[in-house]
Amino acid sequence: MDRPPYRRLHDARRGRGDGAMKSLVRRRGGTGLAGVDPAIIGIAVFACLAIAAGGCGGGGAESKTAPTAALPDLSAADVFVREQVRAQYAALTAIEQSPAANAARRADAYGDMGKLLMAAALHDAAEPHLRRAQTLAPDDARWPYYLGHLHRTTGALEESVAAFNHVLSIRPDDPLTLLWLGEVHLLLGRPEEADPLFRTQLAMQPDSVVAHVGIGRAALAANDYAGAVEFLEAGLRLSGQTAVGVHYPLALAYRGLGRFDRAEAHMRQRADVAILAEDPLMEELDTLIESPRAYERRGNRALSRRDWVTAAEHFRRGLVLEPGDPTLRHRLATVLFQMGDPGGAFVEFERILQTAPDFALAHFSLGVLLEGAGRRPEAIARFEAAARHEPAYVEARLALAGLLRREGRFEEALLQYERVMEESAPGDPRIEEAPFGHAIALVRLGRHADARDRFGEGMAAYPDQPFFVHALARLLSGATDPRVRDGARALALLETLPEAARTLDLGESMAMALAATGRFGEGASWQRNAVDRAARGGRADLVPGMREKLAHYERGLPWRSDDPVEFDPFLERSAGAIR
Repeated sequence: MDRPPYRRLHDARRGRGDGAMKSLVRRRGGTGLAGVDPAIIGIAVFACLAIAAGGCGGGGAESKTAPTAALPDLSAADVFVREQVRAQYAALTAIEQSPAANAARRADAYGDMGKLLMAAALHDAAEPHLRRAQTLAPDDARWPYYLGHLHRTTGALEESVAAFNHVLSIRPDDPLTLLWLGEVHLLLGRPEEADPLFRTQLAMQPDSVVAHVGIGRAALAANDYAGAVEFLEAGLRLSGQTAVGVHYPLALAYRGLGRFDRAEAHMRQRADVAILAEDPLMEELDTLIESPRAYERRGNRALSRRDWVTAAEHFRRGLVLEPGDPTLRHRLATVLFQMGDPGGAFVEFERILQTAPDFALAHFSLGVLLEGAGRRPEAIARFEAAARHEPAYVEARLALAGLLRREGRFEEALLQYERVMEESAPGDPRIEEAPFGHAIALVRLGRHADARDRFGEGMAAYPDQPFFVHALARLLSGATDPRVRDGARALALLETLPEAARTLDLGESMAMALAATGRFGEGASWQRNAVDRAARGGRADLVPGMREKLAHYERGLPWRSDDPVEFDPFLERSAGAIR
């Protein structure tokens, strides 16, 4: 499931549902329960460790003589983690060997050890401790709940399903477990299993953002695009438009409905941020580890919620432990930028390069800041450095190519776009700007025939992106080169688009094509509508040029230009986002 992008983006509102949300938290004096962000822990290859305890299916009888699980190999662990793990293991051993320790106390000791190992991303070692805790306390839902997350994190999804189902056998209709079980079924490609789980949770908490999004994702997976739009839009609305992770599935749903204008609008807002309910058990795991990586994870969680102050605090604490960590400092700089302090961000990015001069992400981020400040030559140098230190850095090369093109350095831009296309798979959605920008640079260089071919290749690679069609149609309609000009083909291309795609701000493409085929009256009508849309849409800067074209059509003349495309959906985008 996706992570919650913002604070309080969870199913229960204040004063409602908090008891249900925390139903798995067993309150007992002196023992903290903690959770790690499962989306931050990397997927690892899972190796089962044989133990004498029972599995997820239930608990076995208490065994006073059962040995503790072995202390894991800590040679690859963070140096800050080793001492904590050894101390926790010593405490577990003491309790296990104490004749006075009852089953509940021993279960807690094993569980605490398993949680610490899980928080440290030592997944293989965490599992036997959690299973032993479950065996000793079969009615405690915490241990199968943690096992469900552990298996989900390591990719053992069927085992995760079994563990979450075991939680529901102890606490039926627990809202968090329903959501996570639904998520795992989606990961397994079972939307028909996921949908009723999300709906059960939604019935208990009708304002649940996560449940709405889950139902929408299940509908999308089942190709029910209308249903997906309904629930995803509802989730976005309930989140106060803050659930930015919804934009990508919404874009796919609108594409499925043929509404490419809406799809493009959401695609431009997409962010790799997931939507989750707050999860007390998992979130508290993060507090168990004191290390730079742990502070990075905590800061990332706050960053994804846009809680800038908390994120900065965590990143600064991590830097106290490891001042030379470039990733932590980059995160801090990112937060400073988001807090409206670009100067502070700039200083931190430059500090990174003092100790890590080949850290490509810092070069890229400085390039973004410099371009935003109008210092284009310096920004170009930074983007070049980022691409030099990390040759496969797609965003850096695209930013460099776009800025070179804006500076009129078209030949150099072509080389960068070509490098991106050579090193990426055809149709890769990350690089759709490359064939488009390449074609535009060819137009600017007067190579209209080559540009025509490049736009055609872009159409084939990205059939859902109407801007390739619009650009090619404009080139065919208005090119000064008669060998390229083909008004009939331009009109045919545009007439294949859905109505929604024809009525974009770029819709004057139809006017150009109609005029190119001698249908001046119809062309003038389309152009008048385009002028009205531009004026009403706050684009008064476009109106004079559009009216000039309209005057041509009204006089029975087509529009001809050395640069007939004239629009660029990527031109007004930032070169990149500081991240």
